[in-house]
Amino acid sequence: VHASTVQLHPSEPLASCPEMAAAPRTTIFVVRHGDRYDYEVGREAWTARCKASAALAASDPPLSALGHKQARELAAYLAKESISRILVSPYLRALQTAQPLAHATGVPLLVDFAVAESHQRPAALPATDARLPYFPEIDESYEPMMRTVVTDDADGAEPGVEPRLEHMRRMLYLARMLLVHPSFAGQTVAIVTHAASMALVSALTGAPSLDAAGKLAACGAYKIVLGPDGVATLVEHGDDSSAYLTCQASTTAAWGFADSEEPLDSSETMWREAMRLRAA
Repeated sequence: VHASTVQLHPSEPLASCPEMAAAPRTTIFVVRHGDRYDYEVGREAWTARCKASAALAASDPPLSALGHKQARELAAYLAKESISRILVSPYLRALQTAQPLAHATGVPLLVDFAVAESHQRPAALPATDARLPYFPEIDESYEPMMRTVVTDDADGAEPGVEPRLEHMRRMLYLARMLLVHPSFAGQTVAIVTHAASMALVSALTGAPSLDAAGKLAACGAYKIVLGPDGVATLVEHGDDSSAYLTCQASTTAAWGFADSEEPLDSSETMWREAMRLRAA
């Protein structure tokens, strides 16, 4: 879905990074995975199946049949965009969404925990090497920005789980890396991730709040162009993917932080704290 291009300044200190002085224009697509299999069959049925099989993890469902179709249509849509980097979450649904794009573009998959799900339990995921037989498009030589996520400081309530504040700090770190790391400069980068990466959209565009950043649909894609002056231009919104997807699913609806189980006020307070810690 195309929108009028608007000029948005990333929150400080992103726009004031001295490394930006000679940086070329970089285009970022923040993409959500397709429809989830566990949403299609029902969470209770999926959880019961996972309990009966050591090969399945409740937190790592695959795409549904519709999700696979959406991923192929997304790949056809993005193939015209000269994608040169594909950053992908280590979660199965993200890898399955990114694989058709790798086929359409010939660009390898760069698996990175920096773009992974929020509030996650990284130990529940198989090692990246274990994904290779099913995703040979993965570039094993890629040095990820993050090999795992922070799982401490959860007050003992959820051991091994990334605290929500750490996810928000990770999104701010990723936004900075996209702006300053030389491997992204001048590239067109597709980030195949999860709905909670609306925090990344907020960080890049300088939205006044998480809620104001908007929502991300299944296989929705926010297109953001980062100029050499640190100004971000929001070119396309990702809250509606009906322009290139022939079928939508109510089960994987467009999601924003107002739809979270966490109260929105709590999420906004946490986001402000993450930005304060970054600036400190």
